[in-house]
Amino acid sequence: MKKYIVITLSLTLLLVTLTSCESYLEETNPNEISADIYWSSLEESESNLVSVYGAMLNEFIVNARVESWRSDEGYPGNRFNDRNPNGQEATEESLNWSNHLIDEDTNEVQLRWNALYQVIFRANQVIEGLNGMSDELKSQDLWTLQMGQARFFRGLAHFYLHSVYKEGKIIIRDVNPVTPADFAKAASESADVITFFRKDLEYAYTNLPGQMEPKTKVDAGAAGTILGMSYLYEGDFLTAQGFFDDIINNKEKDYGYALVQDPSLMFTKAGEFNSESILEINYSLHRPEDTNFNEDDFITRSARYSAPRSGGGSSVLETFTAAAWLIHAYSSDEIDPDDPRNTVIDRAGVTRPRKVSLRNSAMLAVVNDEDTEYYQAPSAAVLHNFQSQGKFGYFKKYTNHDYTNSEQNIGVNSWQSGKNVILNRLSGVYLMMAECLNENDDIDGALTYINTVRKRWGLLALEKADYDTKEKIRERLQLLEYPMELCVEGFSTRNIDLRRWGIAKARYTALSQKEFYATAYEYLNEEATGTATRSASLVREGGVRTNDADFQIVPEFAGAAEFYTDGYLPYPASETINNPKISN
Repeated sequence: MKKYIVITLSLTLLLVTLTSCESYLEETNPNEISADIYWSSLEESESNLVSVYGAMLNEFIVNARVESWRSDEGYPGNRFNDRNPNGQEATEESLNWSNHLIDEDTNEVQLRWNALYQVIFRANQVIEGLNGMSDELKSQDLWTLQMGQARFFRGLAHFYLHSVYKEGKIIIRDVNPVTPADFAKAASESADVITFFRKDLEYAYTNLPGQMEPKTKVDAGAAGTILGMSYLYEGDFLTAQGFFDDIINNKEKDYGYALVQDPSLMFTKAGEFNSESILEINYSLHRPEDTNFNEDDFITRSARYSAPRSGGGSSVLETFTAAAWLIHAYSSDEIDPDDPRNTVIDRAGVTRPRKVSLRNSAMLAVVNDEDTEYYQAPSAAVLHNFQSQGKFGYFKKYTNHDYTNSEQNIGVNSWQSGKNVILNRLSGVYLMMAECLNENDDIDGALTYINTVRKRWGLLALEKADYDTKEKIRERLQLLEYPMELCVEGFSTRNIDLRRWGIAKARYTALSQKEFYATAYEYLNEEATGTATRSASLVREGGVRTNDADFQIVPEFAGAAEFYTDGYLPYPASETINNPKISN
């Protein structure tokens, strides 16, 4: 069934701890001291539990645009401003992320740190409040469910911090500080942090049901997925495989997940909370009536950093575009001609094969996708002039392209969007299961899981004859299947993967040496009366110019190849300045 993080908008709640995005981000320290965290009823604690879910709404936890810049998936700014002086140049901020020139003063380094410790602070409030209740209340099932959810989020936030900051040596906050001196705390060793957050996640895994009621709450499936990832990240493939096997095959509990077979339900409004969703942040454009919630607490501002705009002064479309290699990889993925979904009747009434794969259509807006509406236009080619800006593929996962003709029509201003953000879904578990099986010498099993994901997109299966060794499957997963299935998705997923595999610097170096060429693309015009040539499409890797319309795309990732170190973020300056027990 559907699993996702959500704020229940129908409840009337007094949450004095849930501040607006703007006021929260101005706080010096996210761990504000609360004078009264003990409650006399489970109704009170339930209300405060919602504030933990609310903390997950902070856009800087996922920060997909920045994560795309510092991975091999995204490209910031205009690829060739010399061709179009009016084009949007990459900002210094985006180039620093792309070139891996990040230090303790970088704004997002501090904002993410604060956001995650805010989740921990609020979870600790609930945990301490529940522990202070009477034995009679503690014996009730609802008490256990609330404790399981609170400990899940505390464990999750520590897991996230451990995965991206300072080689995993982060501050364990198992209780909230009471005095100013309590804020000064040393970072723990990575192994101790792992032990701590796994205890929280194991409690949630054991005590939460496979499917929560209402299904807007985290459950054992989410906890099991994160536990499996924690072992995968440490290279313990056998233990990780056990968790993934449980999640996929319902070994311990009934999780009810299933791969979505209808591509129109992937990353669209109609497909929110679908059967594949495990952990999903749910946003809304509206706040509930008669509450003290600030409206911005319910509205995702991730769209501010992730979604394209048509006007309004936003430059998001210019700085959240796909890397050339990724666009080329999607276009090179082989479509299964026997899958009826891959035969279409185009706008001119001609029956023909689909121009790009269903997975390509779900993930990227590209000029040669003439079979998928984009912002209610007949194709991406009609809507956007890719060539003039050097943009050959826009990420679609954080946009509302499926039900509006402009992002400006969604909220009350150009920054607002109710788009959900996916942290984990079942196809990602399938690929992690495939990685574990492969590393545990089950090549056939690994191919089965990879091909199950590919089949649902109408892609040709990988043949055993072509992938007959562990090394070949490993490379396929690392360089193609993972990024094409999970691009700009999850919590720093791609960056963590490149680091844990030990291939990041070599990957950036190899990509910086690749040559890609683009050429004018002829497509069916909007009226379907003839053809037009307005935009550009990637057509090949390598080679030389074949005609005057061809041009070489500026090589990418040269800065990352030069400056990449270990892939971790430093402690933010706000922490090192205010906490004498921690330093970079």
